[in-house]
Amino acid sequence: MIRIDKLKETAVNQNKAANFAVFNTANITYFTGFQGAAALFIPQEGEKILFVNGVNYEQAKVEVRDTHVQLLKRGENLMEKIAQHIAGKKLSVDVLSIDSWRALAKAVGSEEKLESNNQLIRSLRAVKDETEIKYIQEACRIADKGIEAAAQTIKAGTTERQVTAEAEYAMRKAGSDGTAFETIAVCGACCAYPHGGAGERTLKEGDFVIVDLGATYRFYRSDITRTFIVGKANQRQTEIYETVKQAQQKAFENIKPHIPAKEIDLAARQIIENVDMGEFFVHNLGHGVGLEIHEAPIVGPNSPDILEAGNVVTNEPGIYVPGYGGVRIEDTVLVTKNGAEKLTNAPYTP
Repeated sequence: MIRIDKLKETAVNQNKAANFAVFNTANITYFTGFQGAAALFIPQEGEKILFVNGVNYEQAKVEVRDTHVQLLKRGENLMEKIAQHIAGKKLSVDVLSIDSWRALAKAVGSEEKLESNNQLIRSLRAVKDETEIKYIQEACRIADKGIEAAAQTIKAGTTERQVTAEAEYAMRKAGSDGTAFETIAVCGACCAYPHGGAGERTLKEGDFVIVDLGATYRFYRSDITRTFIVGKANQRQTEIYETVKQAQQKAFENIKPHIPAKEIDLAARQIIENVDMGEFFVHNLGHGVGLEIHEAPIVGPNSPDILEAGNVVTNEPGIYVPGYGGVRIEDTVLVTKNGAEKLTNAPYTP
C-alpha cells in the first residue's frame, strides 16, 4: 500500500486526478505484484480493482492481496467497466494506444475527463525500494553466472548460438526466472551492430565477441555486457577496448545523487571523443533497469533526468566501427546516497 499512497499523495501535490486506470503490464505489477491482468483501477478512495481475464483469474485470486480481483468475462467491455467506478470524476491514465484511449474517452463521456499521467508513475518507479534492490541484486548475481559461462564457451569454431545457449542455461541453473531480454552474442565485424542478436556465425581467431545478457528474478531485471577476444588481441583491438573501459570507469566515478544524467553520459563520451572515435559511440550511455529493461532515468546527452539515490541504471559505453567490429562494456549500477555501487561483477578480461 505504500506505493499506492505515494501515488495518490504525488497526484494531489501536483493537482492531478487521483483516480487511476493503469494498463501498462509493468506498472500493474509494480502496484500488485501480479503479472497477467488487463487493467488496474485505483480509486481516490476505497479498494483497488484488478480486472483479469478468465485465463489468469484463478491465479490472481490466490496471489493478489489487498485488491479486489474482478473477472473480465468474454465479450465484456473493459473501458465501460472502468467508467462505472469514476462517478463522473477525472481519470488519470498511464499508457494506452490511440484506439484504446478513444474507447475509454467514449466510455467516460469525453476526452476532457481523461488525463495522461504516465510520467508520475514513471518517476515513482525510478527510485527503487529495499525489496526492489534486493531482487535486482539477485538478478545481477545470476547474470554474472551467464557471462562466466559465455566466457568459458568462447573459442574458435563455436557459434554465437552456442554461446547464447550456454549462458542462458547457466542463468536458469542459477535461479533465473527467464532472460531479461533476447540475449546478444555477436562476433567479428557484426560487433559493430549494437543489437546484433545471435545467429549461426562461427567465432574465428582474432574476433571480437560481444555478449549482452540479463536475468529476471521475481519480475526484476539485470543487464550486463562484456566484450571478449578469441585468441590474442592486436594493437588496434587493445586500444579500442581500453578506451571503452576508461570511459566506463570515468562515468562510474561520476555517478552520484543530484547529478544530471546527461553529465554522466558526457563524462564517458569525452573519453571516446578524445581519441577521435566519438562518431562510433552511437547510443546513450545508459538507462534505468527494473521491472522493464529500459525505464527511467535515461542516461544520455539529451536526458532531462537528475539522478537520485535508489536509481538503478546501466553504464554501457561502446565503440562500433562499421566493417571492423566493436566493443561494449556494461554494468548495472545502483545510485547510493554517497555515490554508486556496481551490482554486476563479472570479470572484464577480454
